[in-house]
Amino acid sequence: MIDNEKFIYIEDCKNDIIRLIKELNLKSDNLDDIYKEYLKEAVKREDYLMSLDVLFFQIELTKKDILNYTNLFESFISKMYGQYYKLHCKIYSFVKNESEIMDFLNNLNLEHDFIPFNDLDEKKYSFEQIQTVHNVITSIINTMQQYISRQKYTVEDDEIRTKKGININHLVFEKTHDIEIYSQRCKLYSKILKNYYDYQTKFMKRMMLKLKLLFFQLDSDIQFETVTHSRGRSSVTHKIDNTLQINKNSNNLEQVLLSELDISHSPIKNTEVSKNIFQSIYDIFFKRILWFICIKN
Repeated sequence: MIDNEKFIYIEDCKNDIIRLIKELNLKSDNLDDIYKEYLKEAVKREDYLMSLDVLFFQIELTKKDILNYTNLFESFISKMYGQYYKLHCKIYSFVKNESEIMDFLNNLNLEHDFIPFNDLDEKKYSFEQIQTVHNVITSIINTMQQYISRQKYTVEDDEIRTKKGININHLVFEKTHDIEIYSQRCKLYSKILKNYYDYQTKFMKRMMLKLKLLFFQLDSDIQFETVTHSRGRSSVTHKIDNTLQINKNSNNLEQVLLSELDISHSPIKNTEVSKNIFQSIYDIFFKRILWFICIKN
């Protein structure tokens, strides 16, 4: 059976990202209000306008950051819908040609009017649309697995009859062959889903960290009167939240974040360390040989 916990976790990540983007926009609006307040004073004298350039650049670059992340997130959601839509098409094209499975799937509503996905057309899709396609996919796979289990029981009954002298061996071979095909199909679809879950989770967690870095950068650079960032139960990166919250007034926030990154398992780093060790051993060994030769002479 397909475990929906991983998809639920992806939904939690999505909720965190949407909340972070909203809160970043609120901070950006607060900066706008501050800028407009000082702009009224600055316009009274032309010399004062240049003094607001740094604040203006800060607001402008922050807005661009937020907009870029928002566009990236919307594009990701669009591609996410495309992944599940294509998988549904793949599964449906298989089961519709298998009359026995289709009869078993009669209790499911397989005729869904999903919006077609086009890789070249950047349409926006809601997460609710993704959920609908995903739920249909998991329902079909789970029902197929139920069908396979029932077929295995019938084959066991047939094998008992063959042992009693009823010559239906060829039928048993055919049924076993079909069951194996259906089982492999279910494994294929389940592995594709797992691959989707892994990639989507990785992308969303990384995006959350980037958004939280931007949020706490703003919060550490400017002491706002209110802090809107929420760190409730649904937050999936609470450890980094605590670190950022404790060190938000630090002058070196970036270094604190870098210290949180664990690269001890990096294959590149380990390879480099190994090379350095072997190089050191080689150097020592080579020097000893030269020293020994010099003594001999």
